[in-house]
Order: sequence, then C-alpha cells, then structure tokens
Amino acid sequence: MRPVNFIKVLAILSISTEMSLAMAQNVTFSINTQAERKTISPLIYGFNAYADGYGRTGWDAHGGKANLDSLNLTSRRLGGNNMTSYNWENGVSNSGADWCHSSNAGVTYATGAGEPSSTSGLAYYAPGAGIKAFHDQSLALGTFSLLQLPAAGKLPKDIVNLYPPSSCKGYELWQSTAGPSNIDVTRWLDIVNDKPAAAGSLSLAPSLSDNVVYIDEEINFLIKKYGKASASKGVKGYELDNEPDLWHVWPSSQGAGTHENLYPNLTTISDVMQKNLALAKTVKRMDSSAQTFGPALSGYLGLFSLWAVWDGSQSHQPADWNQYSVEPYLSKNTGDRYRYNGMTFANVYLDTMRKASASAGKRLLDAFSFHFYSQASYDPANRVQAARSLWDSSYVEPSWITQGGNGFTDGRGLEILPKLKQSIADFYPGTKLAVTEYDFGGRDDVSGAIAQADALGAFGQQGVHLATYFGDVEAYIAAGFKIFRNYDGNKSVFPEVSVKAVSTNNGNGTVYAAVSAADPNTVHLIAINRLSTPLNASLQIAHPVALNSVQAWGVDASSQAVTMRAGLSAIKQNQFSYTLPALSVMHFVVKP
Repeated sequence: MRPVNFIKVLAILSISTEMSLAMAQNVTFSINTQAERKTISPLIYGFNAYADGYGRTGWDAHGGKANLDSLNLTSRRLGGNNMTSYNWENGVSNSGADWCHSSNAGVTYATGAGEPSSTSGLAYYAPGAGIKAFHDQSLALGTFSLLQLPAAGKLPKDIVNLYPPSSCKGYELWQSTAGPSNIDVTRWLDIVNDKPAAAGSLSLAPSLSDNVVYIDEEINFLIKKYGKASASKGVKGYELDNEPDLWHVWPSSQGAGTHENLYPNLTTISDVMQKNLALAKTVKRMDSSAQTFGPALSGYLGLFSLWAVWDGSQSHQPADWNQYSVEPYLSKNTGDRYRYNGMTFANVYLDTMRKASASAGKRLLDAFSFHFYSQASYDPANRVQAARSLWDSSYVEPSWITQGGNGFTDGRGLEILPKLKQSIADFYPGTKLAVTEYDFGGRDDVSGAIAQADALGAFGQQGVHLATYFGDVEAYIAAGFKIFRNYDGNKSVFPEVSVKAVSTNNGNGTVYAAVSAADPNTVHLIAINRLSTPLNASLQIAHPVALNSVQAWGVDASSQAVTMRAGLSAIKQNQFSYTLPALSVMHFVVKP
C-alpha cells in the first residue's frame, strides 16, 4: 500500500528535493519522434452513456453535462445486458439475471426519456424514445454514437409492474428456472431483422400487437430522424448485440448466463455466428456507411471458446466446439499454441465474417469488439499494474488466465491487444479493434487514474479504433481521461500521432508519447509512476529540433484534480529529469 500520510508530511514540511531524489528509484524513458509513428484514433476516448452506479438518469449520469463537457470525450455507446432485450417500439427491456429476469423501463428511463406511461396499454413510450434521447445527447456533446442492436431472438412485450418493490419477490416476470416450459410466451416478441413486403412498408409508428419487432424498422427510424451515418448527425455505428458468451451457458458457480429465459437453449457457435451475420447484413443493407461492431464478447473466456464459464476445467464448452477447436484457428498451422494465447473463438469469428463478406461482396464487420474487465485489479497494488495485460508481454497477471496448467497462457503474459491484432492480420485483415466495455475500478483511489491513463495510452499506441469505458466517469477516473483530453482546463489534448516511447522498467513506470501534425515540433509525454514512492525519471527525446522548454500537469494521491506542476529541470540536448510523485500520472509538454 502507498504511504499516503508520509507523502503529505513531506509536502507540509517542504523537505528538500535532494532527500526526495535520494529516496526515489530510477527509470529512463526513451522517446524517438521519428519511429513507430501511427495515427491515434480519436474514438478511444469514450464511455458507456448510462453505466451509472448511482441510479442517475439523462444528463445527471456521470456527474452531469458540465462534467461530461469538461472531459472532452469523443465517443459514447448505448449498450449492455439490458440492450440485448431493448424493444425500441415501446421502450421495454428485460433485465435478465441482473435483476430477477424482470421486464421494465430501465434502459429508456436511464437515457433521460422520462417516466413510463402507466395508462396507455403497451405504449409505455413513443417509438425510439430511449435511442433518440441517447443520440440527441451525443450530438450535444459532439460525440460518436455506437448503438447496440438486439440479435438473441426475443424481446419483452410489456411491463408487469411499473413501480416494483425493492426486492425481486413478486416481481419476476418469468419463473427463475430457465427453459422453454417456464416462459410465458405471450409476453415475448420475435425479432425479425428484415420486414417482409407482405407486412407493409417500414413504419415510424409500428404496431404493438403484431408480436414482432423489426430491426430494419428501428434503423429506418434513426435514418429518417438523423440521416445515415455519412450525414453529419447520423448514428455512426451499430454493435451486433452484447456478450453472446453470456446469453446462456453451462451452469457453473457463476450461474447459467444473463439471458437464459430470453434465450432458453445453450448457445452454440453456429447460432451466434448466424445471428451476427444476419444482423450485420441488415445494418449494411439499411446504411452501407454505418460501421458494424461485433461480437462484444465479455472477456477472455468468450474469446477462448465463446462460453464465459470457468469452473476449474475446460470440460464445459458449446456443443459444436469440437468443429472449431481445430486448425487453422488454433495456431494458423504453425504449431505455436501461444500464437493467439488460446483466443480461438476470436479467430473463428473473424474468419467466418471474412468469408461471408466475400460472398456478400461487401465488408460486413468493420470492428472486432470485446470487453476487458481485468481479473487482477481487485486492490490498488494490483490495479496499478492491471492495464499491462492489454499490451505488455513481460507482465504476467496473478490470475487463473496465466496460471500454469489451465491451458490458457501457462505463465505467459496475456498481451491481449497484440494477440488480437495478430488474429485480425491472420483471419480478416483490415478489421479494426474496439474495446466497448472496460473498467479497472479505483474510482475513488489514485490507482484508478493510473489504470485508466495506462489503458488510454495503450489504446493509442496499439492502434485501437474505439474504446468506451463502462462506469462512472468521475473522481480519479475523470482525472485519467483529463490527463489526455483536458489537462490544462482549456481542453488541450494529447495529440494524434503516436511515436516510439520505451521505459527501462514498465513495472515501475511507463511512458507514452505523441506529436501533432499541426505542431510537429512539440512533444507530449504521458509518464506513469506505479510505485508508492517517488520515481526519478530521466527523459531522453530523439527529435529533429532542439527542445528548450517543458511544462507539466499531473494527478496523484494528494488530489483528484489534474494540476500544473513545478520543479522541472533545464533541458539539455533534448534530455531532462523529473521526480515523478508517488502513484502519479504526468503530462509533459516539451517545446522548442
């Protein structure tokens, strides 16, 4: 644990810089602005719109509009377990295992669309009220909208109780045991992606009594309201449902899945692929300029075999797993079982999408999406290291994924982004990479800012296309974003061209670097100190012009605010040194 009180005493007594330097460990950060140059996607600085842990709705979520404006973020996603069951026609969604398998107005209400009607029969909201509220707010914030569409196959028809008791008892819409015999079929509606001609033209006021929800009608609603994705106000991207690896899996100590009543049969790879392909074709038919994201897997086990279930063995897998747990998906016929660190289903998904796209004569998948909830961020000491599993081959997280004998990485680093980029190169070149949910915790601890900043730096350096944080974007999490997007309070940002940046010890401290095409001579550095003691950093910059001045902003355990810092040494031959405060993230701006 970090010695917070000791740091405060040092600050109060103003003990000399020389003493701090003597106590600090050392690290060298080497930057070369002409090497490993790549464009950072602006969409990595995003969040999930209503992943709010306090029950707040609309603009009040994430601390309100003023806080969101100050974060200067770039993308928003409306997605999650409840969106798997979101009925756009009347605003009803089903909570699945998250809340007693109840049908309610959770999604629509959370977007800020208001209270549901209790007097209009099935018309709890006007069609599309929730998705309209979501996208209107994206437009007000100037962000990219990624909207999740349902694919699992069923949607709820109505709400049992608009004002349920706090406990689940008396509020279950269906019995708690999964299986077709336990479902009240009169309260489920079928999803049909493409409305047949016999059913009439696409309507902006769909029937609530035809027992069907048409997905092309939902997309048409958005196009009529905002234009296609290519238009200035159009919805830019659609995600092909959410976490199919949790729809309904083999029962374990973690339960049978999130939607075992909505989706009563155990998931198979072939069914998930068919549903994703069918939905992708509908999206591209309706709006060829819209980006498609999928399959939004919940984490490593989904990437491994589709099923997010681990009970100490690999014996429980989809019924058709043996058809896919073969070459070329295992190692691309190289014999290297760690080529993808076991993320076999990712390869199956990419290859199947590639083949279907070739047959369709157009790309059906624009971005491979997955979720990352670290298995090793359960306390501050582990949290400050946890984001390294995204990128650092030398970091072996203390979790069941890396444990020897489990058949996953067997003592190797997870290195999830480089391994997935290898999958894309091997099975569907040109596909982008998206992390549509992630969270390391630490909202009220400086370790949260460190993990958040490390993730954002890695997303830029590794070429991720879009990333949307899932949680409250406040306190230290907000600081992790601001260090990149509003470090000086004037919405100045970490620039868009990533360059080579190397640390001599990533376990102690990591560095990210970038320059701007508009101002190529100014160098921006994000330096992270993971230690609970100061870290004496030597920063060495290979750059075409002489650098003469440096300013710094940072966040540490003393405050959740990002503040300007003093104590910078002179720059000589494009080198300078700085003692990074314990548990801190610093943004240096180095100019000629």
